[in-house]
Amino acid sequence: MSDDPRAVRTRATLKEALMQLLQQGDWSEITASAICRRAGVARSSFYEHFDTKADLLDEIFSDMLGDIKPSTRPSEPLATLNWLVSHVRAAPDFFAGAMAGKRGDALLPRFRTALKVRLELELSLRGVQDASAKAAYIIGGSMSYLAEAKGGDVRETVQKLAMRLLV
Repeated sequence: MSDDPRAVRTRATLKEALMQLLQQGDWSEITASAICRRAGVARSSFYEHFDTKADLLDEIFSDMLGDIKPSTRPSEPLATLNWLVSHVRAAPDFFAGAMAGKRGDALLPRFRTALKVRLELELSLRGVQDASAKAAYIIGGSMSYLAEAKGGDVRETVQKLAMRLLV
C-alpha cells in the first residue's frame, strides 16, 4: 500500500463510495464500475489498488476494526464486542437487513470473519485457550442475539453471555 497522498486519497474515496452504495443496495449488485462512478475515479485506478470489490470491503473492515484497542484483563469487557454493539446501534436497519440476507451473500460472512479474527486476537492476549473457536462462537452468537434483541441493555447481555463461555 502506497503512502503517496494521491493513492491514500483515492483509496479513501473508493472506500467511501462502497460504503455509500452498501447503504442503498445489495452487495451482489454493486460492481467495481459502480464504485468508480460513485467515487469519480477511473476503473484503472480501482484496479491499481484492489483486485476485487471484496478486497476493498476487507480493507474497510480491517480499518474499522483496527481502531479497537483490545482489552487484556479478564475483568474488563471485551472491546471487540463493545465495538460490535456500538456499530449495530449506529445502523440497526442495515445490520438487520444484512442478518436477514438482504445485503448479499458475501457481506455478512466477511464481516463475521473480520470480527472473529479481531476477537481471537483479544482472547489470545488474555491467554484464553482455544481462542479461535471461542471467538467464532462468541461472534456468531452475539451477532444473532443483536439481530433478535428487542431492547434492554444489549451491551451488558452480550458481554455476560461471552463471559459465561470464557470462565
